[in-house]
This record gives sequence, C-alpha cells and structure tokens, in this order.
Amino acid sequence: MKSRNRTWLAFANRKRCKHADAIHALGFISWRMGRARFAIGDVVYLFMSDERCVRFKMKVAEKNCHREDQAFWVEKAPNDITYKLELLKEYDGTMLSEQELCKHGFNGGRALETPNCNNSPLIEYITSIL
Repeated sequence: MKSRNRTWLAFANRKRCKHADAIHALGFISWRMGRARFAIGDVVYLFMSDERCVRFKMKVAEKNCHREDQAFWVEKAPNDITYKLELLKEYDGTMLSEQELCKHGFNGGRALETPNCNNSPLIEYITSIL
C-alpha cells in the first residue's frame, strides 16, 4: 500500500529563529501548527533564509506539542501549539541552492510564506538529492 504521507518545503526565517542551532542542539525544532497541515510521518525540507538553500530534511514526529525551542528564537518565541520536526539528514552541498532550485520550479518570494507540498517537480528534485 502506498504511503499517504506528504513531502513539504518550508521556509526557516533566520531573522525570527536560529533553526539550524536548535536542530544541532536538540535534534528537532518546534513548528507552529496553523497554515501548514502536516501529518505525523510527513517529510519537511527546510529552506534556510540566510543561506538561501535547502539544508535540512525533517520528519513530523508529533503534533499538539508545547514549544521547546524558545532559547533559539531571535524575537520573543510564541507560546503556541506546535509540531515536533525531528532531524533526518543535513545537506552540505550546492545542488540545493536557490539558484539550482529555480531550475526545477522554485519560485521564492511569497511562495515561501506557507509550507508547500504541491510543487511536484521541485519536491522530486530535492528528494533526489537529500
């Protein structure tokens, strides 16, 4: 039977939270429940705002969690209910740079505001690399 889990691309904004530091220290990040309708088992690739590339492959491990990554926030961390995204892999190459992603359907800009799972060519490209 085919898996029903989806694969997402989400934007990690360094101006708001030091996501990479949290992932390295905790092995996970807390992600606000709301716009994104993640399910447990979904894969979430993080596009890092400061590096302009996809760097982390995460898995939705839990939902309805209390935020646990407050120490890594640049601004005051929201006290909201979150998903727990656990680290699966980290990528350190150049094939997932913004420039390369644009060749495979990445739009950037406002397209980054909400996590997306509908851009199949882009998701397939990222999955082939990470």
